[in-house]
Amino acid sequence: MTEYHVPVIVTGISASLLATIIAASHYVGFDSLSDVFFEGTTLTLLIYMFLTLKGHLVPYSKIMIGAYLLLFNKLYDLLTEVPAIENYSDNYEVIDTLLDDGTLLVAFFLIAVGLTSIVKNIIKESMKDDLTRLYNRKKFPEIKLSSFDLIYFDLNGLKQVNDIKGHAVGDLMIIRFAQTLKEHCLKNEMAFRVGGDEFIATVEPERALTYINSVNMSLLNESISFSYGIEKATKDNFTEALIRSDKAMYTMKKSQKESTESAQILYR
Repeated sequence: MTEYHVPVIVTGISASLLATIIAASHYVGFDSLSDVFFEGTTLTLLIYMFLTLKGHLVPYSKIMIGAYLLLFNKLYDLLTEVPAIENYSDNYEVIDTLLDDGTLLVAFFLIAVGLTSIVKNIIKESMKDDLTRLYNRKKFPEIKLSSFDLIYFDLNGLKQVNDIKGHAVGDLMIIRFAQTLKEHCLKNEMAFRVGGDEFIATVEPERALTYINSVNMSLLNESISFSYGIEKATKDNFTEALIRSDKAMYTMKKSQKESTESAQILYR
C-alpha cells in the first residue's frame, strides 16, 4: 500500500462508519439524521483533504495545528449529535462552547496565518532567479535606493562556453558571476539577473566604478569577463536608464570585440 492509497482507504473506512451509524440511527436516537449526515460527510471530506495534503503541510506548523483542531472540532460536532453525549455536554456549557466554537475559531485563525505566510513566500520566491537566486525583473519596483548608479552587465563568451564545454559549465560561470555581484553589494544595493547572461546592479551614487573594480578583482584569476554600461538613475526614470545602460553595455561589448579582432589580425 502506497502513501497515495492511504487517503482513499481511510476515507472509505470513514464513509463506511458513517453509513453504519446512520443505519443504526433508530437505536441511537439522533435528534436530526440530516445533521448527522452533513457533520459526518464534512468530517470525511476533511480527513481526505488532510491525508492528501499532509506531506506538503508538514513544514507549516501553524496550518498543521489548525488542521488537527479543525478535525477535532468536526469530530466533536459529530459526537455531540449522540443524545447521551449532547445531554452531558449541556451540563458544562462553557467547556462545550470552547470545544465547539473555540477550537473552530483557533483552527481558522492558524490556517489563515499559515496560508498568508505561504502566499508571501510564493510571491518572494517568484521575484528570484531559479539558477542564481539573484532577484529578477519582478523585483524592480522594490529597488531600495531612491537614486543610484545603474550598471548593466553582460558576460563575454558565454555562448562559446556553452557550445564547447556544455551548458553545465556555462551555468557554473553564471552562478559564480552572480555570487560575485551579490558579495560586493552594500546594504540597500541590489543585484539582478535579467536574462541568460545579462545582469544589473543598483549601487550607491558614484560607486559604480568602485563596485566594478571589486567584482573584477574577485574574478581576476578566473576565466570570466564581462562588458558593462553605467547610468545614473532614480526610481522615476528607471526604465529609461535601463535602456540607456543596456545600449552603453553593447557599445562597450562591440568595442571589445573590434579590439580583439584587430589584435588577431596584427598577430597574424
